[in-house]
Amino acid sequence: ARYSARVPQERQWQWQRQRQLHSSAQDAAAAATVADAAADMPSSSSDGTAQQVHDVEAEVVRTLYPPINATRNGTLEVDSTHTLCYQLYGLDLQPNSAANDGCSDDDNSDGYSSNARIGEKNGKVAIFLHGGPGAGCYPNHARFFSPDHYSVILFDQRGCGRSAPCGEVVNNTLAHLVHDMEALRIHLNVDKFDVVLGGSWGTTLALAYATTYPERVGALILRGVCLFRRQEVDWLFGGNGGAASLNAEGWKEFEAAVGMDGCNDDSMDESNDKRAVLHRYYDCLLDSDPILRIHATRAWMKWEMSIFGYNNSESKGSNEAENQKQPEDSGPLLVWDGAFGGFSAFLRGWSFQNTDGPIDVGQTDRHAANKAQSLRRFSFGSEAVPPEPIKEDDNALLGTPRPIDTKTGTLINASLPPNVTAEKAAKFIPAQAILTCYYSTNDQYVMAGYTDLLSKDTIDRIRHIPSIAIQGGEDKICPPDTAL
Repeated sequence: ARYSARVPQERQWQWQRQRQLHSSAQDAAAAATVADAAADMPSSSSDGTAQQVHDVEAEVVRTLYPPINATRNGTLEVDSTHTLCYQLYGLDLQPNSAANDGCSDDDNSDGYSSNARIGEKNGKVAIFLHGGPGAGCYPNHARFFSPDHYSVILFDQRGCGRSAPCGEVVNNTLAHLVHDMEALRIHLNVDKFDVVLGGSWGTTLALAYATTYPERVGALILRGVCLFRRQEVDWLFGGNGGAASLNAEGWKEFEAAVGMDGCNDDSMDESNDKRAVLHRYYDCLLDSDPILRIHATRAWMKWEMSIFGYNNSESKGSNEAENQKQPEDSGPLLVWDGAFGGFSAFLRGWSFQNTDGPIDVGQTDRHAANKAQSLRRFSFGSEAVPPEPIKEDDNALLGTPRPIDTKTGTLINASLPPNVTAEKAAKFIPAQAILTCYYSTNDQYVMAGYTDLLSKDTIDRIRHIPSIAIQGGEDKICPPDTAL
């Protein structure tokens, strides 16, 4: 259920890079199923075309494709600070002299001509966008695509994975990442990405790139939809309500780890807003003290994983017969297919599925629509709660990231974990925790130019692009509100 990914014991400090692999088995199966169908889906379809796509879908495997080795590894310098690492899988390019740009763990001596247009003759080009921000890519991500039909591109976004420098936040915003995708496309001599598959934060990048370069995207697959809206950030890292109320004990531990016990009690000063704890972690994770960074990282990842794995009785259906319809370890899986109608005018295109096919959620479209609405976490109605107004002193209005309070370390009793030496601590850079916290704290700054991804004008620019979304109904890291 975790894509068979394993982190070696000696690399236990890098386990947070596995977060983007946390999707359920249903998510993996659905993504593998629809990849080929999305690439072949027309922008507008008659009933006959829709049936044809469904026939293709039925023949595609519902598990990940077998593991394969990368056919090419390379690096791309995108500015004076950042160098990206990328890997290619699947269909081969034209063999050339040996060339390996040094970002691979494997000794791959096969080189390929930079003049060969990837996928031009042999098949389609797909690019996978990892989550986080800062999670990095893994070889298993290439297994969503048939290696017989695709050239698959994986790359680590700025500051994470094997891209350098690790954990760097300078020149690191969504606009920079969009630029990097286009630079990589040109570098690899790709005419367009036939399929763009993004997961979690990767869906934000996928939509941002598509709205900027719609002519360069053939199809979109969005898994675990996240657009980094303010209410999404506040759901996961805000002290008032949201995930904090869902797992109150876990949140208390999260607060206490950085000396913020009960900072959201009514007795506290009004200056402590809902992001006070997030800001304290920001000061710790971006501090130069390695012991403080490790201390904050352990608590940060424990909180995220506690929410991912959290399960309560309220998340299960109240009807015993309904509960028996689905396996106990799976929630409803929402799949949106832009080529076909849905079960209501409000939720057109959405359906409930699992690895065996559609789930029977009721006799009427309204029943299904109501069930989908019941999965919302930001509000009980059909619309999500609007974000709080931006304060006059918000960093977004200044056009700069939030400054770091270097005095924070003196307020926290941090110590090295057992079996971790000071030398090892100094070399440890928790890229995912740093970047997720940096982007969450400075959401308005890093999202500049892309805060309206759900607006009609923005969607109109990509409405012609075939799209499929896969959303876990019980996803607590990326609740289904944004997808719906």
